[in-house]
Amino acid sequence: MADKPPILVTLGDPNGVGPAICARAWNLPSMRRLGLAFVGSSDILERALRREGIEAEPTAWNPGSPLPRAGVPVWEPPGLPSAELHPGENRRDAGAQALASVDAAVSECLAGTARAMVTAPLSKEAVSMTSPGFSGHTGRIASLCGASSHCLALNHGKLWAAFTTTHVALRDVPALITTENVSRTGRLLHAALVGSGVAAPRVGVAGLNPHAGEHGLFGDEEATAVEPAIAVLRSEGIDASGPWPSDVAFPLLKAGRLDGVVCLYHDQGHPVMKTLGFDLRRNRLRGVNVTLGLPIVRTSPDHGTGFDIAWKERADEGSLVDALRLADRLARPSRTR
Repeated sequence: MADKPPILVTLGDPNGVGPAICARAWNLPSMRRLGLAFVGSSDILERALRREGIEAEPTAWNPGSPLPRAGVPVWEPPGLPSAELHPGENRRDAGAQALASVDAAVSECLAGTARAMVTAPLSKEAVSMTSPGFSGHTGRIASLCGASSHCLALNHGKLWAAFTTTHVALRDVPALITTENVSRTGRLLHAALVGSGVAAPRVGVAGLNPHAGEHGLFGDEEATAVEPAIAVLRSEGIDASGPWPSDVAFPLLKAGRLDGVVCLYHDQGHPVMKTLGFDLRRNRLRGVNVTLGLPIVRTSPDHGTGFDIAWKERADEGSLVDALRLADRLARPSRTR
């Protein structure tokens, strides 16, 4: 990977599972071959490596320079806030450190010194102690990138779901379901599918109401906003269908008859995608969070900080590995399958 900029991986909240899963992911030869550099506290990373029994030392790296041949590349951005280690706790200093790492990684991706960024979990509560109103990685990164048209998506293997609304109260959702918003989400999902290698994506659009409104019996948002949005997407050459009831859209996705689903609100798609991505045999979740519509590539494991097990029990790195692989694939020139 010497001829390519690295993938930057933020360590996340130091009191969560982020440092541990980063250490475990780096310990996999297949991940090291991608060319990784971690962003955050060298001390926190060193502690995680020791706890995971990994015989390697953090090695200072600076953006624009080659990755070191030995050690674990880590970049401490100038002025990175210090944070004491208090496993499982929401703390102001940890939130500040986690957010500063994200902001620095975004800056380097925009500058072209990194080809993608992958974010380990942070705590919204901890970050909001210094940044009131913070609602998550997605909005923050989009704002830093100046991306007015963006959305959150979930990926599990070949399964994709994109969200028209995310962190808003359910009572506020109907007003946000407009033809413009739904068609924009469908457009972003189509582009992501093409970027991930799907030659002719089939995009299903879910309805808002039970049974997709049952022809107006249970609401009219399908007729006033969703159906017109599907017509707009089709006029642009996108293979869009629906509105599908949710209990139809996701079986079609799993059966391979759709490549992605446009969801209209957070809990319409998150529970389903996390269920589909849960490995019952190993009792672990596999899935990736992707921000669509950015000028940079950003992915993240689809789980939280794991404060209940952080620095106590073994954290599973599977979702982070998936996020790294997807980031690498999305950062390459488009290849279709």
